[in-house]
Amino acid sequence: MPTTPRRAHENPFRVERILTIRYRPLDTSWQMLLERLSDFSFRAAICGPQGAGKTTLLEDLALRLTESGRTTRSLQLRRESRAAAGRQVQSFLESAQASDILLVDGAEQLNPLAWHRLKRRSRQHAGLVITTHAPGRLPTLIECRTTLSLLASIVEQLVPADAASLRDALPELFARHDGNIRTCLRALYDRSAAIRGS
Repeated sequence: MPTTPRRAHENPFRVERILTIRYRPLDTSWQMLLERLSDFSFRAAICGPQGAGKTTLLEDLALRLTESGRTTRSLQLRRESRAAAGRQVQSFLESAQASDILLVDGAEQLNPLAWHRLKRRSRQHAGLVITTHAPGRLPTLIECRTTLSLLASIVEQLVPADAASLRDALPELFARHDGNIRTCLRALYDRSAAIRGS
């Protein structure tokens, strides 16, 4: 009987495979997003609920900006370290160059004072792009959203041979997790692990 670590390694919904799924713009294109960001002088927000792809989009945006000859510096803020977010921003700003476009994932973790400091001091840099749950802090570049068809296409990419057998379960899964693709995929990981372990 395989050990649990081996089953985890074989799970088609394991983290390493999920990370290969990149952001898929809905109703827009990368060219349009980059043009819109330029129109906003590279100061904009990527908005949306948890699991909608904001972090992945920001990572892919960094790659495209680098490919266009720009430099970026990234900071990831998480709820677990919210108390230290202000200090993280301070250190981040001190290490950034004026030519950098600052990319801050999880700006909703910043209290008003820390946000004001970041917004003011980032004017010395080439740009500021944030992810946040709600619009309002910067002009909205895009509002990330998910659809059932998006979840289905991701599942088909991960498990093409089993996608048909999972299709009927996806609507309930999508509704139960309020469209959070990340938690849907975690649930599919648990389901796959249970089947392989039975």
